[in-house]
Amino acid sequence: MAQNEGPMSMPTTGSAGSSGYVARPLVEGFPGKSSSHGAFGWSSLWLLDDGVRRVLIDAGQPAYIPLIHAGLERLGLTTDDVTDVLLTHMHWDHVSNFPMFAHATTWVGEKELRWAAEQPAGTPFIPDLHVQELLRRADRVERMAAGQEVLPGIHAIDSAGHTPHHLAFYLDRAEEKRVFAGDAVKNVYELASGRVDSTLDAEASAATIDAMRSLLTDTGAALVPGHDVELHWDGRTARRRRPQRAEIGFFSDASTGEEDRSIG
Repeated sequence: MAQNEGPMSMPTTGSAGSSGYVARPLVEGFPGKSSSHGAFGWSSLWLLDDGVRRVLIDAGQPAYIPLIHAGLERLGLTTDDVTDVLLTHMHWDHVSNFPMFAHATTWVGEKELRWAAEQPAGTPFIPDLHVQELLRRADRVERMAAGQEVLPGIHAIDSAGHTPHHLAFYLDRAEEKRVFAGDAVKNVYELASGRVDSTLDAEASAATIDAMRSLLTDTGAALVPGHDVELHWDGRTARRRRPQRAEIGFFSDASTGEEDRSIG
């Protein structure tokens, strides 16, 4: 397994606005699980906008499509305005919607895509058709690697464990620095404890979290986890920067309409 690398400067790609990125959540992640119906798949989806590029960190799962449209509309944007989609790893809830951004370049880890393509059909969490589509497309798909400055001010960093070639992204060209951790750090418990649920390599995941903590301490950056709201790390403890909530309706019986069973 490759050693964890800090953000390394490489030749920049394309152009960028001078003022830095503004980072906004389109959908806040939620740290839920279901053993009876598979994973919730409520992953984080953030937009970075510097006036020239509009960059999505991950693409979300199919149920996010109306939420993505609504979130962009609140900002006066449409899917045509998205210029880049950066994928942390090849799991369905982070990959599925990349085709809806017709004018965007999708960035995928070269090693991660190759690994996903080698897995047999039906491997849990890997969307086979999306993997094949990323391999098929000759235009608007770019490969990236750990240590690369993928776009100006956005650095890919090795965050192996959850998947073998998972990438996180360090944003340093913004008023507030952030680490977009994907599922290398899914929630506040994982950042606080160093113990990772649902990982292909627990030892690598623990090393990744140690590296993330060091990066947060050294840079003062906030962390956006794969399935939770934004987090703060003070060098010893992790805390949510705002409350998390999942709005859930439930039809409990034949005589009662939808009941609010929201969490948080």
